[in-house]
Amino acid sequence: MTAKFELLLLALFGSVALVLCQEDYCNPDLCESGVTHIGCNAKNELSSECVEASKFTFDDKLKKVLLDEHNNYRNQVAKKELKWLPRASNMVRMDWDDDLAYLAELNVNKCEFEHDKCHNTKKYPDSGQNIAMYGSSEDTVDAEATLKKLVQEWWDERHFAGPKLIKKLYMKEKALHFTMLVRSNASRVGCAMIKYKKGDNTWVQLVCNYSYTNMIGTPVYGHGQACSGCTAGCDTEFDGLCVKDEPVDVGAVAPAALVWAG
Repeated sequence: MTAKFELLLLALFGSVALVLCQEDYCNPDLCESGVTHIGCNAKNELSSECVEASKFTFDDKLKKVLLDEHNNYRNQVAKKELKWLPRASNMVRMDWDDDLAYLAELNVNKCEFEHDKCHNTKKYPDSGQNIAMYGSSEDTVDAEATLKKLVQEWWDERHFAGPKLIKKLYMKEKALHFTMLVRSNASRVGCAMIKYKKGDNTWVQLVCNYSYTNMIGTPVYGHGQACSGCTAGCDTEFDGLCVKDEPVDVGAVAPAALVWAG
């Protein structure tokens, strides 16, 4: 029987304030006024809403799949393999972050397809987020193949992006997953993925938190020869990217510059 698939996607323009404390997620300074942090008094356990649910373990192998997908796509942009977009001079190689992954796991624990409104840390006060969901009538899930498919759906939004959007980001909902994927100074990512039953389908939900978010009025990345804006050197594997330890600015900005989208 041929499986019927459904893909649901949402993108996030993060919404944050200054961060003063990393481990106390109940610190109100982590989020906008009136917003509760996803980690405040949270227990890392599945919600009662989850049916036949199980989380995928991001071991070294699955982390590599996730990071390779991101960095391959970022490298293509940096080297102008997308002919209609400018080269990226300062695209940083992404690496894994356990704190961002933990907060992503708290999101998938709910088995609800929605953004959490605040997942910032002291280190990353303007954290971004992409989420995606994939539904199938089949119960068996290939973790690596499904992970690649969901990240590719974000990548496929490149067709809705143009030089104007890259130069100065504005609200364009159809391209927000893509711009999050190739934000030059989003150098860290942490993800969680879960499968559960809802109705007649098995659903797989992916949440990725990033060290920086889509920011209205700012460039998605710097323009110029690939790697020409890197101060710490070019990566040897993804030769259009800066090394993963390239210094980047992830400091908080005025909340007015940040916009929700979804």
